[in-house]
Amino acid sequence: MRTALRALGILLLAAPFPLRAEESGGTRASASHTGSASVRVSGDTGITFLDFFFNSVALGLHIAAVESAVPPPAGGPYAQRVGDDAYWRPQRPPMQAREGLLLSFGLGGGSAYLSNEGPARTGALDLDFRLGYGFSDRFQLFMDFAVDAGRYPQSADFASWTFTIRGQTVLIGDRAGNGLNLNAGVGVGGIDYTSGYCCGYSSSTGLALAGGLSYDARVNPWFALSPEFFVNWHQIPNRPGFAQDVATAYGLRLNFVWYLK
Repeated sequence: MRTALRALGILLLAAPFPLRAEESGGTRASASHTGSASVRVSGDTGITFLDFFFNSVALGLHIAAVESAVPPPAGGPYAQRVGDDAYWRPQRPPMQAREGLLLSFGLGGGSAYLSNEGPARTGALDLDFRLGYGFSDRFQLFMDFAVDAGRYPQSADFASWTFTIRGQTVLIGDRAGNGLNLNAGVGVGGIDYTSGYCCGYSSSTGLALAGGLSYDARVNPWFALSPEFFVNWHQIPNRPGFAQDVATAYGLRLNFVWYLK
């Protein structure tokens, strides 16, 4: 099992390099949507994002391989007879508390800031969704989509969103799955504006950084309540010749987390 996981990790680490070779050939992919809203994503950003994702998966596989290593049985490599037709075989250790498919929904609130709206901050409603995999108690990898919605006085309603790939590790915890966690990641983000029911527009996407400090309190072996202090930051690209704006948000949310075996 350990050999297979390491081999898969090596393949994942090697997968992004052909993409760089194609990139150096001078070709770049770009997609744009014209109209009242525009979104542009460069090929360089996409390749860097894929590199980060594949390398994170490879790291998780390597950690899982090390922690799931099974020592040889004390009696030797041969099966031991128990009764007439039954044998003991080396068995894989039971799955750890944070190992398995990770699914999470979060709801909370905080403070948001848009640099194009001036120096003031405003309150915001926070929604969060996560989907990923726990390789072990020490490392989990997940995709995170977060939205912070609010309104400035004399301005349109806004929704600041981020989509990030995050890694998470346990700072202090027990084997039952309770503990203090730290997560951080990188991705993309943008702003959507709405003015009543008739008008709206979206900004271009920019680089996003996000992180959080949470505490998992297990209700049962597969479900936990996880209050979290979160921080989000992302760029708001403008047209050439204009300085870029930024958006930030921080606050508290309550996550409902499932670890599905």
